Amino acid sequence: MRLTSLGRSARSKAGIKVRQPLARVFAKVRAPAEENALRRMEAQLLDELNVRELVPIHDESDFLRYEVRPNLPLLGPKYGPAVAEIRDALAGQDPAAVAAAVAQGHTVEIAGHQLEPDEILVSTVEREGFASAQEGGYVVVVDTEVPPELRDEGLARELVHRLQNMRRSADFDIADHIVTYYQGDQDVARVMDAFVDY
Repeated sequence: MRLTSLGRSARSKAGIKVRQPLARVFAKVRAPAEENALRRMEAQLLDELNVRELVPIHDESDFLRYEVRPNLPLLGPKYGPAVAEIRDALAGQDPAAVAAAVAQGHTVEIAGHQLEPDEILVSTVEREGFASAQEGGYVVVVDTEVPPELRDEGLARELVHRLQNMRRSADFDIADHIVTYYQGDQDVARVMDAFVDY
């Protein structure tokens, strides 16, 4: 599913491993009809991204803003001195509208010239606390603020991951009973007490 891939890209961009649970993921699909499919796939999406809540959105501008600028290496040879006029006119356009047109592969009229999608460079700037990824009209934004209870769960998952790696390195079978010992700060002790069954 494309949204899962975009969600993983957003997590990677923020430097947050999938083992760390997150509170919310926001998703924008291309058409209202796709929202029903999004709801049907919600449990799978939440599981694969390790997120607690899915929030469909229709406008990503609450989370990010777009910056658009001319692709000078392409436009310079094509338009010569008119590039300055194109640059100024592009600066006066609605960046979100231009970005949407470019994402859909449409040409954009700027200063009387039809610019191809690859002739406009689009970049996004996320609001603090969020990371996003987008492709072909789909947008996924993850909330990168991790509440303490989810941070503890993430640490528990990390500890289990390390124990499993140690078990494999020692060539133990998954059915073997092993005794483990740990040493760590109060965060590790708290997590070991809270998640001992896990």
